[in-house]
Amino acid sequence: MKMEKIIAAVLFLLGSIFGSFANVCIWRLPREESIVWPPSHCIHCQKPLKFWHLLPIISWLILRGKCGMCGGKIPVRYPLVELSTGVLFALIGWQWGLSVETLVYCLLSLALVISIGTDLSHQEIPDQVSLGAAAVLGLIALVTFNWGSLLGGAILFSLLLLIAVASRGGMGGGDIKLGLAIGLALGWRLALVAAAAAFFTGGILAVGMLLRGKKGKALPFGPFLAAGAWIAMFLGDNLIACYINLSLLLWAW
Repeated sequence: MKMEKIIAAVLFLLGSIFGSFANVCIWRLPREESIVWPPSHCIHCQKPLKFWHLLPIISWLILRGKCGMCGGKIPVRYPLVELSTGVLFALIGWQWGLSVETLVYCLLSLALVISIGTDLSHQEIPDQVSLGAAAVLGLIALVTFNWGSLLGGAILFSLLLLIAVASRGGMGGGDIKLGLAIGLALGWRLALVAAAAAFFTGGILAVGMLLRGKKGKALPFGPFLAAGAWIAMFLGDNLIACYINLSLLLWAW
């Protein structure tokens, strides 16, 4: 238990740091800016940030959500992204410890956090994120001879592509590529759970919007894919077991 706490604490710190990097990607990638140069700077006055301005979560709290140089407002999205990424990394480390699964799930979670941010702000999932994550996860699957992961990537990619063709553009290319990364990380069984959870949560929100008279408003699907992936990641095995038990019960009845 003590080791699990240490791993979770270390991964929380790493996750918050990677969350800061995710904020850079969310801001720059849709604007086709380099994520390397220029160095981190204020989005208002453009002045380079000092080292202590870059401390995840803490610096935003100390500065009370304002730039330390010009006083410009720093959106609350920044600490929320850092905090959520840290929490996700910590939960993954707590459950899977020092393992390949932890590496894979942390990589996927970082890609999902960035994808949510860019999809909500620009209705776009950059190829650098989806295909970049898919390339790394595919390489890990090959190195570890995890054919289930490769099959999961192929299944989820094909499923979303088929939906896109059948709906004549109802599914974006970024969603399809992100689905490839999700399938490669989760394997075929959990990939199917992720897809089902994504469509279920997305469908609930779509029905709610229709009931509130917001017909015709486009919904970015990236956040639902991310939610489905996390549901499958943390609860997928239990959901599959419940489904099998319920099916056997109904069959016996």
